[in-house]
Amino acid sequence: MTYAELHCHSNFSFLDGASHPEELVDRARELELPALALTDTNGLYGAVRFVLAAERAGIHPIVGTELILDDGSPPPKDRVDFDRWGDRIVLLAEDRAGYSNLCRLITKAQLAHEKGTARLAPAALAQHASHLVALVAEPGDNLPLYREIFGRDRLYLELRDHLAPDDLARNHALLELAAAEDLSLVVTNEVLYHARERHRLQDVLTAIRHRSSLDGAQPFLRPNGEFFLKTGPELRPAFARYPAAPIAQAFANTWEIAQRCQFRFDFKGARFPGFAVPSGETPFSFLYRLCQEAVRDKYRPVTAEVAARLQRELSVIDKTGLAEFFLINWDLMRFAKAHGIPGQGRGSAADSVVAFLLGITRVDPIAHDLLFERFLHEEMTCAPDIDIDFSTAHREQVIQYVYEKYGPERTGMVCNVVTYRQRSALREVGKALGFAEETLDRLAKSASAWHPESPETIAQAAGYQASTPTQPWQQLFDLATQILTFPRHLSIHVGGMLVTGEPLIDIVPVERATMPGRVVVQFNKDDVEELGLIKMDMLGLRMLSVVADALDQIEADTGERPDLDALYLTDPRVYALCQEADTIGVFQIESRAQMQTLPRSRPDTFNDLVVEVAIIRPGPIQGDAVHPYLRRKQGREPVAYLHPSLEPILKETLGVVLYQEQILRISMECAGFTPPEADRFRRAMSSHRSHAEMAGIHDRFVIGCVAHGIAAPVAEEIFTKLAAFAEFGFTKSHAAAFARTCYETAWLKLYHAPALYAGLLNHQPMGFYHPHVIVEDAKRHGVKILPLDINRSYTRCTVEEGALRLGFNYVHGVGDKATAVIAEAQLRGPITSLEDFCRRVRVSTSSRQGLTRTQIETVILAGAFDAFEANRRQAAWRFRERVGEWQSEPLVASADEPVTLPQMTARELVATDYRLLSLSTGAHLCSFYRPQFEQLGVIDSKTLRNSIRNGARVRVAGLVITRQSPSTGKEFKFFTLADEFGHVDVIIRPPIYQRYRQVANLEPVLVMDGSLQKQDGVLSVLVTHIEAAPSLPSEDVFPDSRNYR
Repeated sequence: MTYAELHCHSNFSFLDGASHPEELVDRARELELPALALTDTNGLYGAVRFVLAAERAGIHPIVGTELILDDGSPPPKDRVDFDRWGDRIVLLAEDRAGYSNLCRLITKAQLAHEKGTARLAPAALAQHASHLVALVAEPGDNLPLYREIFGRDRLYLELRDHLAPDDLARNHALLELAAAEDLSLVVTNEVLYHARERHRLQDVLTAIRHRSSLDGAQPFLRPNGEFFLKTGPELRPAFARYPAAPIAQAFANTWEIAQRCQFRFDFKGARFPGFAVPSGETPFSFLYRLCQEAVRDKYRPVTAEVAARLQRELSVIDKTGLAEFFLINWDLMRFAKAHGIPGQGRGSAADSVVAFLLGITRVDPIAHDLLFERFLHEEMTCAPDIDIDFSTAHREQVIQYVYEKYGPERTGMVCNVVTYRQRSALREVGKALGFAEETLDRLAKSASAWHPESPETIAQAAGYQASTPTQPWQQLFDLATQILTFPRHLSIHVGGMLVTGEPLIDIVPVERATMPGRVVVQFNKDDVEELGLIKMDMLGLRMLSVVADALDQIEADTGERPDLDALYLTDPRVYALCQEADTIGVFQIESRAQMQTLPRSRPDTFNDLVVEVAIIRPGPIQGDAVHPYLRRKQGREPVAYLHPSLEPILKETLGVVLYQEQILRISMECAGFTPPEADRFRRAMSSHRSHAEMAGIHDRFVIGCVAHGIAAPVAEEIFTKLAAFAEFGFTKSHAAAFARTCYETAWLKLYHAPALYAGLLNHQPMGFYHPHVIVEDAKRHGVKILPLDINRSYTRCTVEEGALRLGFNYVHGVGDKATAVIAEAQLRGPITSLEDFCRRVRVSTSSRQGLTRTQIETVILAGAFDAFEANRRQAAWRFRERVGEWQSEPLVASADEPVTLPQMTARELVATDYRLLSLSTGAHLCSFYRPQFEQLGVIDSKTLRNSIRNGARVRVAGLVITRQSPSTGKEFKFFTLADEFGHVDVIIRPPIYQRYRQVANLEPVLVMDGSLQKQDGVLSVLVTHIEAAPSLPSEDVFPDSRNYR
């Protein structure tokens, strides 16, 4: 008799289920189960992944959930105590109507209570119970209600037997109840993991959920390891102790229920929310009109090429029914422009001339030879990607506009599933296993923040023996490895917003987000895309905030505002700046890897800049596209093509396949593929594909090439190169969109440096470098950095007569409310003394009521009163002594008692700056180390660059400003050291890194020995030895580095 498992939890029953949905499906296929239900607690988080995996495996998927029902008793105060509270009911969707009811019930349970405490009032079931099958293991007093709501045909009493002490009595009671009330029975195994061996991990998850060790979580642990996926024959022995006839029917009912549940995801009719167009217009006719009006403004004259391209794109948009999609995005950009919000589209949307005409993108796809078919073709079933970057400082305004335009019932933020990484896995699993907190702290800090490492590597780095045979250690690393990538909780996606034509809660459940007043849907961006729903990608790009800020600063300082849209992208000085790798603060090309490439690639056209943005990515590096391109750009290797027909396609990248658009063009122009075929070819080549699928693609490609005059052996070679590269291809349109902003920020750095630096400082954290690095770069470029001044500084950094004035936003512990108080004091006229300032503000014990003593003292020590207080120490002392008097009405001024405190030395001033501001307007920190460095034989960065030959043995030293371990780096580590003259890039081979790991990771100032590598204007040191710099006699305060994967 056929058995289907109808009660199954994946790891999307957060910290309860111990298997991925795909693992459950794979195991069901191995067991030859014909059907499987996923019933995660209070949610459908893993439903899309589950259904797709099941369909691929040939298993009938059933979508459901297990809801917690309010049992009338006071709910727990702590959400971890919901384990034993409330009633449980499993609900399975029969069809689309049942699925919508499932979404509505989950949403009711989630939104009615605080995040993490979802529960549903039993009476609420009745409102949305149709087309749902209910399974109940402990009906209790709710049985009459359940029966009234679901009737006899959709209500089943759930029998499950894990050989636990209470199972026998509970099941006998259910059998008697079914007979007495004429109710149906069904067997399940309440599955929590796909295989028996996962029961240990499930125990650990339970302990983590209860913030406890395994010993402390004993009352909440499952009684044994029987909660794994089983076949009917495997379950039958446990049920042999019950009456045979009802048990046989209960097993049979599993398959009967499975056949009733036929829901499949299909939301094509719910894609668009409805976009209002002028009377007499359709969405397409209105889109057509907008494009015809815009084309005459953007293209003068309108050429036959432009007209044909526009007509072709409009035809495809009409056939795919996506006119409304383009209008929705046009409307977003129109709103942004009207409200002065910087925004621009990127990604494959930049391939579209329609997107360009509507103002969604800023890159001309015709001028830059961008391929529309990469963005959209006639057979595309899902909505194309239009990613729009908005200024991070203004993005919330756009989000609120969407809510207001389409209504909260049809809009919601897409979720992001936060998963375990190695450090968090070690900490939480270790705590559950009872490891000491100190031990876990050492292990977690020693584990790479970049990528998973072996247990031996982590243990050795933490100072423990590399191979510890004891069982607790083995369990720790085994379980921490198993939990990697497990869902931990939900967060809000950085920019994805779902907009639907039907009420959102008929399509996906909604729950509270951590952010107050914001809700999030239970599907992530991949789920939404798989379902073909419309996702608005409104991303926050801080560099757009920087650019807008810089333009505001320029206008405030000079009275003129540069028009970046009017820039010609041909300024040789801009490209010279890029060639010299003088690119700190320049969008997309400021990283160490980019700076190492720029002097070799020497970009001198906008197309070169597009290549530069695209090529320093994991894909092209792994696909070995970087070095051939650089050699050809330098003239060290001839530009060659496997066949003459490839030259028009690959000429811009010197014969190297770099862009996904090139793969499409080759398949269309050399093999005769249609645009839809070419897109399927690209997708198949860039994903995990079967041998059979690859064989079919290969044969079709080679036959097509031969038909177009390319010899079969050459076609084979082209296919091999494409197959090797396709997985790593980058989208040219995306690179072109980013290259535009790259050029603009380079132009600003060249012609308006103080404004760009002010913008960069005002919008941290962003970019590759810490603010103190940006300040030092500004100094090297001749930008005067003015310190805090109680009269001249504002909340944010500003440009003042061509110099950069620090703002109060950089003073530690002085938040928005405090800076508002300072600004109010400034409005009353120039502040003449410390006493004058203190009489203008309220000094309070709470920052909510004014400025605290600590905040004012911090502002004093940070130098804001230097204009009339020559000695910061004395000023702070006098403030502490007199502030009470200064807060009262002056009657008779009391004389100051003379006190003499030593002035801060230059080094103490810098240390104070770093402690209170995290940056310094004074000397570079390393200038104070220079005498010790000279005694150690350290070569400074300027001398290294100008006077030392390639291959020389050198000793370098400096403040670590970046640590990087890229996934493409084969475990090499790349650090950047800074001294008062510039930067030195160092390369650390894996064995050297392991030898000096603790020092390299933890010490802020390092001394390194190694050999100098100097070629084509690029300098680096291959390290052989690392040590900490000698400590200086007095206070050392160090700014942070930025560490990257």
